[in-house]
Amino acid sequence: MYKVRIAISLTLNGPLLTRATEPGALGLDMAVARNGKGDAYLPGSLIAGVLRQAWEELDSVAGNSATWFDPKLDCWLGRIPRHDTPLSKQLLFTDFFLRQTEAAKTQQAVRNRIRIDPERRAVEPHHLVMVEAPFVSGECYLFMGELHFFCQDKEEGENIFRHVQVGIQWVAQIGGLRSVGFGRVVSAQCNQPQYFPIPAPAPAPEPLEIIPLRVKPLQPFCIAGRTLAENIFVSKAIIPGGAILGSLATTWNHLTGQQGKTVAELDDPDRKELQANFSKLRITHAFPGSEGKRPVVAPLSLVRIKDSEKYFDVALLERPCLINGKPPDFAVDWKDDDQTLRGYPWPYIRLSNWGWKEMQTELRIRTAIDRSSLRSAEERLFAYEMIVPGEWSWYAYLDLSRIDSRLRGQVLGQLRSLVAQGVIGLGKTKALAELLLDGQVEPAVPSHHDTPVQDTRWIVTLQTDTLLGAPEEIRQATAAEDLHRMYAIAWHELSGGVLKLVRYFARQKLSGGRYRRLVFQANREYRPWLLTEAGSVFVLEVADGYTVDDGVALMGSWLKHGLPIGESARRYYGLNANPDRQWQGTPFIPQNGYGEIAVNLLGPNVRRLPHEGVRVDKIERIVEVEEG
Repeated sequence: MYKVRIAISLTLNGPLLTRATEPGALGLDMAVARNGKGDAYLPGSLIAGVLRQAWEELDSVAGNSATWFDPKLDCWLGRIPRHDTPLSKQLLFTDFFLRQTEAAKTQQAVRNRIRIDPERRAVEPHHLVMVEAPFVSGECYLFMGELHFFCQDKEEGENIFRHVQVGIQWVAQIGGLRSVGFGRVVSAQCNQPQYFPIPAPAPAPEPLEIIPLRVKPLQPFCIAGRTLAENIFVSKAIIPGGAILGSLATTWNHLTGQQGKTVAELDDPDRKELQANFSKLRITHAFPGSEGKRPVVAPLSLVRIKDSEKYFDVALLERPCLINGKPPDFAVDWKDDDQTLRGYPWPYIRLSNWGWKEMQTELRIRTAIDRSSLRSAEERLFAYEMIVPGEWSWYAYLDLSRIDSRLRGQVLGQLRSLVAQGVIGLGKTKALAELLLDGQVEPAVPSHHDTPVQDTRWIVTLQTDTLLGAPEEIRQATAAEDLHRMYAIAWHELSGGVLKLVRYFARQKLSGGRYRRLVFQANREYRPWLLTEAGSVFVLEVADGYTVDDGVALMGSWLKHGLPIGESARRYYGLNANPDRQWQGTPFIPQNGYGEIAVNLLGPNVRRLPHEGVRVDKIERIVEVEEG
């Protein structure tokens, strides 16, 4: 088995245009596509599209006369999803960047285009188009990129290389405005393939239960979160553990040449232990950071007061009150400041001094092409707002605790061999990424579970969205009481009666939709999942008949392995009692990174109330909050 990389060079004759999907300079109707550094590029998706068109044209011309030419379009370049099931492609193109002098970066020339009225054959009013034109007519411009794919042997690799070489050399024009001569291809050159063998699995010596994991995306990626419209996908800056597991499965499919099969259906004699225990792997969500510091979601129990830069944690207060004579503001009322970061869910509980990084985004608009007119197909336009990884890494943990300790070494060794040359298929754009096991990862703000914060109480802060409780008894008229009862039952079930709920600060959301219903709830009543959002806070205390040591043991287990799904939620959503089978009924399982917690957080510039130097007077107002 091999990972293959092929360097490809395209020389285009100016003028040429690959349109940017983000606004250009003032007055420009069509701008050149550039990355964050200002470098012009040809999108990898464009190269894949023109290659598909070239293969289709060659196939129609060659027919049965070519003995070797037989492009596997659906396998190599994917196909339109059928029955709402995504189908991945084997060949992954990077963007092709201009390898030239600074001329095309700094040139400010503009070309004017007009539209002709088809009836009068005259200029149509208000249809003057200004096109950015840094590429001079008659000059040649070199663009370079790479093709990556996995194959079983060199014979398969050489077959793909020969097809790609012929297809790329068939392409006559690339980019927009081809009907008026833009983007003429002068030459196309494919370097000889580089083969990187996948190492044979070797058992790892006595692996730990929890192993640090670093994800390094090599391309802009889109982890679809909220949608601004049906065809606009805005990426989250957090990579879910389920997305990482999905990229592992996709890579494994391509390595074995068995695209479209589930992990359980794969035929891979070298990784039998990994295959048998794949559903027992748990990978936490990957948070963006640097130098091995993994960010932490701040609790929703934080408040601020006017004219103060401090945060106050009010989780332990028995009732609402003023702070220094001023009303507190929760996160929903905070205004943007230097701690507010883009790319994360609202409200503002991901703060820069808690380890979170500002993410650069890039909007790319794509469309299907009508083969008959070679123009954009009707109603096939869609857009991705993607995360540009830059120099950041994403940090997570691999949890092997569900796997028999006698098999962990073999499972880890087989997993290392699988990811040795990177993974593919990350997110909606199927980005390339490196996965590095081991190393050093630690939270930017540590948890303190071994000691209660107040007598026998702990403050639990969700770090990810969590399926916590069953909403079947929640009614609009009594929602507050019903929600408290739902959470009280959930924590009683999760702790086996050891802990009871005192109070909470939480937000909820529903998750579902047509695709998830078809995949997870096709044969039963549709019930969207009620998720308790990351940052939600629960104050728990030891129940009668149990000790602090019992609470410490539970907190330690949850910190390491995440919260399981309670009995009420399993029953309401029809989930299997076996945790290894719950992935069939919902994506929100601990193995996919959901249910992660932090305990007794006290971040920078935060004071927990009450504390020494604080007095609560008779009118329920906190006074004498001392500095220091």
